[in-house]
Amino acid sequence: MAVEFRAIEPDEYSELVRTMGFVYGFDPPEDDHFRHVLPLERTVVGFDGSRMVSTAAAFSLDMTVPGATVRCGGTTIVGVAPTHRRQGLLREMMRSHLDEVLSQEEPIAALWASDSAIYGRFGYGPAAISYDVSVGREHVGFHRLAPEPAPVRVIDSDDAQTLLPPFYDGLRTSTPSFFARSPVWWEHRALADPEARRSGSTAYRFGVVDGDDGLSGYVQYRIKSDWDDGHGAGKVTVKDLFGTTPESWAGLWSFVLNHDLIAETKANHRSGQDPLFDLLAGTRRASAQRFDGLWVRVMDVPRALEARSYSAPVDIVLEVHDPLGDLDGRYRLVASPEGAECQRTDAEASISLDAEDLGAIYLGRSHLRPLSRIGRVQGDVESLASADAAFTWDPQPWCPEVF
Repeated sequence: MAVEFRAIEPDEYSELVRTMGFVYGFDPPEDDHFRHVLPLERTVVGFDGSRMVSTAAAFSLDMTVPGATVRCGGTTIVGVAPTHRRQGLLREMMRSHLDEVLSQEEPIAALWASDSAIYGRFGYGPAAISYDVSVGREHVGFHRLAPEPAPVRVIDSDDAQTLLPPFYDGLRTSTPSFFARSPVWWEHRALADPEARRSGSTAYRFGVVDGDDGLSGYVQYRIKSDWDDGHGAGKVTVKDLFGTTPESWAGLWSFVLNHDLIAETKANHRSGQDPLFDLLAGTRRASAQRFDGLWVRVMDVPRALEARSYSAPVDIVLEVHDPLGDLDGRYRLVASPEGAECQRTDAEASISLDAEDLGAIYLGRSHLRPLSRIGRVQGDVESLASADAAFTWDPQPWCPEVF
């Protein structure tokens, strides 16, 4: 029997979670916040007869790109039951999912990959790199040129619900790959704190730095107590830590690094430009493991390329090869810091690249010349250099939250 793909009905949600748990290896939670943020009408679920055998969905996100915000299909919960693997089901489901994104007229799609070898063949590229950072208690001293840390004020969860959203909303528009958090998202994702998620740690704790007009930074973290030979060997785990001034960055990092009875401070999904690396007395004292972070697929080349800003003038013809065939063709991009125009063309290509690599550079992490040196991208030296100068962006893309 052929597998049918469709959106689920509300009374099928519990089965969706059971299927996800079967694929991802978890038991359905008693306190399920996910049902409040998942748009059921944007699910693309596979049914073999009456049995649910695959899951996928899209969040409707407003995502920051260089110089702008665009609508984005946030690909999520992609999985196939073990009973139906190796049958082409993933490709069929992703085709249905991307058709749904196209129907929403979202110029890009984005995801966090559970396996980095999967999504390039669907035209997604690693557009933002993230780092899992660890600092031992013996290495928390700051550099002699670090700014004076701003004082941190501890707040409770009720104050966090009031103070953090407006600060984050003002911050997110300056960094590519941040996305807007709705009130429902704040309640049921960003600040949701069921005990089942704590892994033996405390509830979330919050510290803020006050500025002249509202907050200039905040941190959200947990503590897990532990002991080694009678000495404190606990761990601080940072979820969010954002600042807007040198002093607020220094204050927040100093605050979480200097808790008593702590042996290690960890923070996942950090930017490679995190000030922590230069605040510490020695840059190697923050152990950092590099990961692919947010992956992006361009859904509509002209709309996506015209929506973002550029750091330098560029006039190039891109020949795009799409594993799915949707984007195949040549596009002339004429852009500058003042604006951009992009349209299909029959002109000779100056750069030839896969849709995966177009997605990888879209948010500002442009690295066409390195890709050309390993043969993944073709083009003349001048065009590649011009494109890299135009596409790159500061700050570099950073998505601090998995969705």
